[in-house]
Amino acid sequence: MAGGGRSLMADAARWGDLLFLSGRAAVDPETFQLRAGDFEAQARIVLDDIASVLERSGSGLEHVLRVECYLADGGDFAAWNRIFAERFPSSPPARTTLVSAFVIDGMLVEVQVTAGVPS
Repeated sequence: MAGGGRSLMADAARWGDLLFLSGRAAVDPETFQLRAGDFEAQARIVLDDIASVLERSGSGLEHVLRVECYLADGGDFAAWNRIFAERFPSSPPARTTLVSAFVIDGMLVEVQVTAGVPS
């Protein structure tokens, strides 16, 4: 955690068989520095991070029910659709994509998901 304190939020919160992930961005949580500069690299880092959190929590990308994506630039929508289709090739989850401003300069994408946790 930047500043040496405790983390401001959990990676994920579980309620029953549902897992709610905090928004993921291509930002180092210790330094708040970007881990990549271009959209595609940031989007892939975010989806890799999501997959990792899901796996640690007993779930996986195949159990994602809903994806909420925030783009800094609507011009990245086509690239987001392509990358999304690569990671969710069949039975894609419900999805919302919005264009938004971010607090961290250069941040281009943030994604949060809701997933099921199989019994």
